[in-house]
Amino acid sequence: MSTGKRLAKRSIIGTRVCVRGDDGIYYSGVINAVKSCTNDSRYSVRFDPTPKAPAPKREYRDVELIGPGFQTMQGIRLLKGQRVYITYNGRETSGEVLQHSKDEDEVVISVNPPGAEGGVVSECPTQNSQLSNQHFVS
Repeated sequence: MSTGKRLAKRSIIGTRVCVRGDDGIYYSGVINAVKSCTNDSRYSVRFDPTPKAPAPKREYRDVELIGPGFQTMQGIRLLKGQRVYITYNGRETSGEVLQHSKDEDEVVISVNPPGAEGGVVSECPTQNSQLSNQHFVS
């Protein structure tokens, strides 16, 4: 028995992703267009409003994107100054990467939790941290 209603297709448009800029910093944005060829798809990303975000006219291959259905954070090295969001004391808050040691699998982040006078330095093992591709901002 058919109800006559069609199921919506799963669209990749609107997916939050991160893209590495020319300066090595990862910038967050949303996929707003897809150009598909036979063996190669290109994605247009609308970046979140930040002063240093990459030019919006460039298209990215799937291997250049970090996010659901694309690359993961595994093997990514964060640069000093990268802005990230983490869970700190049970709340999501922004922070800035001070150091990322791939050998020790550890990221040192300066966190400014709401209500705190000064910054707090937190060391997070990258495998167990709350960093995710959806939490990057610049």
